[in-house]
Amino acid sequence: MNNKIKAWIKLSRVKNLGTAKMLQLVKALGEPEGFVGKGSEHFSDITFLKTDQKRELAKDEDPQDWPKICRLIEKNEIKFTAYTDPDYPDRLTEIYDPPLFLFYRGTLSSPQDEKAIAVVGTRKPDNYGIMMTRKITSDLVSAGFTIVSGLAYGVDTQAHKVAVESQSRTIAVLGTGCDNIYPSRNQQLAENIIDNDGVIISEQIPGVVNESWVFPARNRIISALSIGTFIVQGKKTSGALITAKHALEQNKDLFALPGDINRSESEGPNYLIKLGAKIVTGSADILEDYELYLFQENEKEISLNENESLVLNVIKENRPEISYDDLVIKSGLSISEISVVILSLEMKGLVFVGNANMISAK
Repeated sequence: MNNKIKAWIKLSRVKNLGTAKMLQLVKALGEPEGFVGKGSEHFSDITFLKTDQKRELAKDEDPQDWPKICRLIEKNEIKFTAYTDPDYPDRLTEIYDPPLFLFYRGTLSSPQDEKAIAVVGTRKPDNYGIMMTRKITSDLVSAGFTIVSGLAYGVDTQAHKVAVESQSRTIAVLGTGCDNIYPSRNQQLAENIIDNDGVIISEQIPGVVNESWVFPARNRIISALSIGTFIVQGKKTSGALITAKHALEQNKDLFALPGDINRSESEGPNYLIKLGAKIVTGSADILEDYELYLFQENEKEISLNENESLVLNVIKENRPEISYDDLVIKSGLSISEISVVILSLEMKGLVFVGNANMISAK
């Protein structure tokens, strides 16, 4: 396997030879292991290769950092698949710039991936963004979807966590090597994804760290692996909007969560809605496009005491969210009374306490 990986890496590093020509070369000559480093005679009939490119391909030498790459692959139990392999994801072969190869940890594919949907958004969601990410992702998971995202802070993290908490499959597409989880605080989340029959994948060679230029490129993989992309929050210049752009180019379904026009994180989704993305105010807006519906038993009426009813009404009247301090003022209850009530409402699934202790009604 290492010789195969080495040949593909050497092919990928040929200067000024784009992906299309690399794949054209593979189509003409077969697996790179059969012609990379095997002498110049293989390329005599290949007219689109320049002399220096032929010379580079003909050299029998290891790629830069090869011993380190091998150590990282072995240490982290990283697997490999290339464009020509039968287990390479079919959906990636349908885009115009597919990855030549993928490194991965976990279970690369599952029948469940037929219904894979991307959930992406800002790294700094507000409480509304967090709440809606978790609520809608939970419903998508219940409907049998695989959740695809980028393991970044914020919306991505919440989407992956919901899938893991529900013991459902999720795919994390990295902008770094599979040995280098970024952000580092999501290391345990990555392990949980793998342990739950999910997968972390990357087109980056092991050892690649978090350089900004690789992240926009990985977004095309997120959208390509999915039948649709759901944008939660993000500015017009955010990575989530780059993913949306790829989804449109790949002729994938695009969904967006509308938001407050006065908040910068709503710029992206609101802009996409103006361009024709489907408005999502609940999971049914996504599920109906795939003729899927959640059939649930009628919810039992939840019993509330006087203080709980009072606080819940105040929270609902101050959507999308209210602080503890404002809740104390508007309810007339003490801080200790509010704390007890909020804990009870959380346990009953009626409210969500987000960042900075801001409270939202579900």
